[in-house]
Amino acid sequence: MFNLKKVDWKLVLGILNGIFLLYLVLADDKERRHFEELALGTENTATPGLVEGLAVHCHDLVDADECLTNYERTGRPRPVLLWLGNSQLHAINQFKPGEETAAPELHRRFQRHGDYFLTFSQPNASLQEHYLLLAYLLSRLPIETLVLPVVFDDMREDGIRDSLIGAFRDQTTIVFLNNSTIGQIMIANHDGQIDFSNDMAALEDTVQERSEKVLNSILEEVWSIWARRPILRGETFNWMYQFRNWVLGINPSSTRKMIPGRYAKNRDAFVAILDLAAVKKVKVLVYIVPLRNDVKVPYDTQEYSIFKSEIEQLSKNSSAHFVDFESLVPGQLWGSKSATTLGGEQELDFMHFQAGGHHLLAEALYQELSMLRSSP
Repeated sequence: MFNLKKVDWKLVLGILNGIFLLYLVLADDKERRHFEELALGTENTATPGLVEGLAVHCHDLVDADECLTNYERTGRPRPVLLWLGNSQLHAINQFKPGEETAAPELHRRFQRHGDYFLTFSQPNASLQEHYLLLAYLLSRLPIETLVLPVVFDDMREDGIRDSLIGAFRDQTTIVFLNNSTIGQIMIANHDGQIDFSNDMAALEDTVQERSEKVLNSILEEVWSIWARRPILRGETFNWMYQFRNWVLGINPSSTRKMIPGRYAKNRDAFVAILDLAAVKKVKVLVYIVPLRNDVKVPYDTQEYSIFKSEIEQLSKNSSAHFVDFESLVPGQLWGSKSATTLGGEQELDFMHFQAGGHHLLAEALYQELSMLRSSP
């Protein structure tokens, strides 16, 4: 017989309270929102790079096949210009209907010359992640030119996001990575891991996986929150991020200091990218990304200057073409973003600009790439 005296009422109340909070978090969410788009804030819109309805701008291994398939549909091998970057490539500040990023504009311009311009970007992408993605794509595309933006902020990033980990299962990618010390470290850090973008992937079609799929299906039908748990994870991480910033007094205007260990790993990944490109005879355009400079920049001035000088020198050492686009986008083409701290007000955005800025970037890149590709 069921014994009420043995029930842990504190546990029951905790579960009920948790369910109630789940409903509060998700009650006003009318549609599934990607967490990375949520992190951009309401003033920035993630805009897909489409040309004639086909994707020419993807993000990671989750959607890479779509871009690769669209390239194959061209029917004949075309030289590929590959642009890797962070959210600056796919977000438009104060978006208006009909506006687009630089990616589709550049695709159309190079398409007229018989070339194929393809873009991949992830928020806060590190150079380690660019290195992994380049190694993965080199065996799948005839890459002739690499466009590589370098961002001081992203030199503070470390690790490989779940949506790229699947590349470690590709043997050709592993061969490329093994040619550098940083590549070997990346392999060692992710040895045996697989793509966790699918919550069930690690179970690899076991009895447990099949049974949990059935259970998940049932729960999704009878309980709306269960089907929307990815949203909850995103909202939770976003809240924790804002809470951390509130506690530490961090905002976009706060001075971001160099993190020496992470900086060194990303610098080594940068060199490995240039070395891999040289071995594969891929021309490289390296550029310092546009930065809002109508107000005080959020970097230590001396560290930022050292960073730019080092990237320029390493580029020249590898015969890569280097250009500094820091001042390319004028102040009036930048905007603001939602608060990144609890209870905060609108904040200046130092990474994402309006559509006019994307057009300026497309024009500048087109000119630089045209010169690079015409040189011996």
